[in-house]
Amino acid sequence: MKDIDLARSLLEEDKWNLIIVKKGQVLFGSKERGIGPFFQAVQSIGRGLHNAAVADRIVGLAVAMLCLHARITSVYAGIASQGASDMLKKKGVAVDSKNIVPHISNYDGTDLCPFEKLAEGCQKPSQLLAVLKSLFGEGQR
Repeated sequence: MKDIDLARSLLEEDKWNLIIVKKGQVLFGSKERGIGPFFQAVQSIGRGLHNAAVADRIVGLAVAMLCLHARITSVYAGIASQGASDMLKKKGVAVDSKNIVPHISNYDGTDLCPFEKLAEGCQKPSQLLAVLKSLFGEGQR
């Protein structure tokens, strides 16, 4: 079974919100919502994420930029924004999504997701990472 297929299966069958798989092994999983768990994985696992597969319930621009920073090779999303999908594909990342939406909204649906807004203001993944570090702290690295 391919890594992305295993990640997708675990995401859908076991009700995870995020699963990261590499070489048939689950590197990270979270049932928490939001970008925090993925940021934590990027900070704590670092280069160990290179060439891994990510399955995430929601993939917006911020998650896409973190995937590029971590050199993720394939992504499955329950819901992906058009911008995130386009960005990943343009950089050679294999992307599959159950549903593509114009943008990711905040939890109550009244505005854009705040992390989507942050990502729109960043030119490169490294810029977004610096902003997230200032918000969440340096992490466990």
